[in-house]
Amino acid sequence: MPAQLTNIAYLIASVLFIYGLKGLTKPKTARRGNVLSAVGMLVAIIVTLLQQEIVDFTWIIIGLVVGSVIGTVFAVTIEMTAMPQLVAIFNGFGGIASAIVALTELIDIRMDHVPFHSDTMIAIGLSVFIGMVTFTGSLVAFTKLQELVKGNGLGAPLQQIFNALIFIVALFALTVFVIN
Repeated sequence: MPAQLTNIAYLIASVLFIYGLKGLTKPKTARRGNVLSAVGMLVAIIVTLLQQEIVDFTWIIIGLVVGSVIGTVFAVTIEMTAMPQLVAIFNGFGGIASAIVALTELIDIRMDHVPFHSDTMIAIGLSVFIGMVTFTGSLVAFTKLQELVKGNGLGAPLQQIFNALIFIVALFALTVFVIN
C-alpha cells in the first residue's frame, strides 16, 4: 500500500475517532458516535495490517475469534448495572496489554542483538510503567465497584507520602532501566 494512501486512511480514521468521541458526549448522539469510532478503528486496523504486509494471519484470526467469543459471552451475561465493573476490568486489560507489548519489544531488541537507544528504552519503560499503573488502578476500581473492598476513599494515614515514595522508587527504577 503506497505511503500517501496509508496516511490518508490514518487521517480518515483519526477524523472518525474525533467525531465518534464528540458524538459520545450526548445520549442522543452516542449510538452514532460509537459507530463512527468503531468504523475508525476498523479502518486503522485494516490499514495497519495491509501496511505491515503480514504474510500469516493465523494468530490474528485466532485472536479475533477468541476475543469475539469472550466479548459475546460478556455482552449476553453481564447485567447493565455491572457495566462500570466490566469497563474497569477491560481498562485494566488494556493497561496490562500495553505493558506486555512493551516487554515483548524489549525481548525482540535483545534477541536481535540490536544496540539499545535511550529513546527506545524510555518509551518501553514508560509503556510498562503507565500500563501497570493503569492495570492496578483498574483493579482497585473494580474491587471497589464490586464492593469487594470496603472503604470511604479517604485512605490510610500517610497514604499520600507512601504513594509519593512508591512513585519515586518507580521513577528511579525507570531511570536505572534507561541508563543501563
